[in-house]
Amino acid sequence: MSKKIIIFAIKNLYQMPDYEKVSVAMATYNGERYLAEQLDSILCQTIRNIEVVVCDDCSTDSTWDILLDYAARDSRVIAFRNEHNIGSKKTFEQAVSHCNGELICLSDQDDVWFPDHIEMLMEHLTDGVQIVCGRPLFVDEKLNTLPKEYDYFRMRHVPQSDMDAARHILLCMNTYQGASMLVRRSFFKYANPIPEQVLYHDAWYAALACFTGGITYVDKHDLYYRRLSTSLTGGFMARSPLRDFICHIVYSRMLFDRLHFVTAIRERANPMLTDEQKAMLAQIEKMLRRRNTLWGRIRNIPYMIRHFRSIYCC
Repeated sequence: MSKKIIIFAIKNLYQMPDYEKVSVAMATYNGERYLAEQLDSILCQTIRNIEVVVCDDCSTDSTWDILLDYAARDSRVIAFRNEHNIGSKKTFEQAVSHCNGELICLSDQDDVWFPDHIEMLMEHLTDGVQIVCGRPLFVDEKLNTLPKEYDYFRMRHVPQSDMDAARHILLCMNTYQGASMLVRRSFFKYANPIPEQVLYHDAWYAALACFTGGITYVDKHDLYYRRLSTSLTGGFMARSPLRDFICHIVYSRMLFDRLHFVTAIRERANPMLTDEQKAMLAQIEKMLRRRNTLWGRIRNIPYMIRHFRSIYCC
């Protein structure tokens, strides 16, 4: 790393939050193939006052050289590198911690943003809402649109309240995609560090936001979302609500165990939780524990039917 880039990075570490600038937090690891294309799409946004904070997790390819090149050519790009490989979750935390903007967009290393990605999300950020999340367009490595069945972030029935969104995330699956999120900087004082048991940062952020101000889903494509064999979530495909409902009855464990989500939300969001939210968390915890037995899963059926539209909205 050149001396100039080091000084620039250190200077930004101690800046006060910039209430006009939008930060983009990106974690990279061996992303040389598509990284330049993604950086170009970010730097060409209709919102120009941005900074792109990238934290590299000890890549072994040319990723770091690409980052240094962009940082040298465009002062909006700030590159950091971990001393040791710490994984994607912790690397995202590192990137967020270096951001100076009051609003922070999360970014993958292999997508391509629509030119108005940031602008569109900002337009839907209302008072009190912590996260605005768009809908990615699923494409292959050459940006060819994939069939509908790959679009597992599409919601057939968008949750009408934060409690509906919480039921959906905690009792079914997360359809709020991290790389489509615009997040208030203040939210991360509750959200980070990400609990150890959490597999994916976006599921945790989406769930916690439901109890700390709210999350907004925008049913509009905002980026090209590459599905690659190396993607962390590359194996998922869209599922029908009926299939998910039956699986909850037949199987004791679904895709993720959300019990640790409930515990962590209570710890992070207390004492902001309302009586309604506390009661809902208690109900969901009871239902999650019942999944250990077939009789318990049968006892969950009335609640699942009552809230079928919100739980199985994906």
